[in-house]
Amino acid sequence: MTVTSEVKTAPRIDVCLSLANRILMGEFDSPELEDLSSIMELVFLQIREQNIIEHIRSIADKVDEVNGDLKNTDPVLLWEEAGEDGEDIGGDGNHTRQGLSQSKYADKIKTRRVPKVIWKSLGITIEEMVMIGTILNKASEKVKECNSTGTLIKQLKEYKSFGYEFDSSYCHDALKAFGIDTKKKRDAIIKKAKEDYLKDAASAAGQKVKQYGQGASDANNDELNSKVERLRDSKTMVVKGSTGSTKNLEYKVISEIIDKEVNAGKHKVALVLYHNSFENKENWESDEGSLFINRMNTFLSMLQPVEAKLEDGGIVKYNYQLEVYIMDFLENDGRENIKTN
Repeated sequence: MTVTSEVKTAPRIDVCLSLANRILMGEFDSPELEDLSSIMELVFLQIREQNIIEHIRSIADKVDEVNGDLKNTDPVLLWEEAGEDGEDIGGDGNHTRQGLSQSKYADKIKTRRVPKVIWKSLGITIEEMVMIGTILNKASEKVKECNSTGTLIKQLKEYKSFGYEFDSSYCHDALKAFGIDTKKKRDAIIKKAKEDYLKDAASAAGQKVKQYGQGASDANNDELNSKVERLRDSKTMVVKGSTGSTKNLEYKVISEIIDKEVNAGKHKVALVLYHNSFENKENWESDEGSLFINRMNTFLSMLQPVEAKLEDGGIVKYNYQLEVYIMDFLENDGRENIKTN
């Protein structure tokens, strides 16, 4: 069975790291340069989320500056006989070969070849070839573009399809192997991957996250403001904002309460909230929302009751009261309006 026809399984990080280290130590470097034209004919695995045109052009320019000298280029990685028909497959260095193809001088290329007997004996799968290519794309002093955040997100989403949660030790170990050495950096990438994954799922159902506030559509903000105005009355002050910024919400509530010129006699505080992201929604619905509401209710209970005058001249006292309204989170992405025939 060829690599390309195997059933997908999650990559073995330890095996990938070990073989990648052997590759980097030069064990599989070819002693002679190869013809660039023959390497251009090979299929290369897609390691990055997209080709970076600027980087490809940079390789060409830097090689041309030294009249075609390849000293500052890495060898391209080839998996021997890994294709469906026994042909070699490129595993890393697609940018390098494309850059050299645009050079005015280069007609050769450095290669490193992993023999079939090696990768076959280790049971290397196509997913592991991709992981090894990603490991090799860690920051380098040579003319090489290190992994973009998009490339790492692409890999994490692939591992999710294998059953590994984004915040699993497996995903953290994979990111470490890719050169993301601090938990803070890994958490940031994992957060983006999870958001991207959930957006993909919503898009597959013809939906997208409904945005409100700065940068949102006029229609959505009109809907938000209309909700605010419907709730605002002689007894109710209204605060609108994102669940992703509870500190800002607290500040807005306090500002409304102390604005006696506008809100004197009002004892109801209506919060009109929106999530704007899957992360904000998940955090709010897990514990952040209940903690915030409890905190606000505690604060309001410590305030003096609001005095309101009755028509007969009497006075009635009301304790402050918190009300929370959540705007719609998802909306149709508009594809139902597109005619294809």
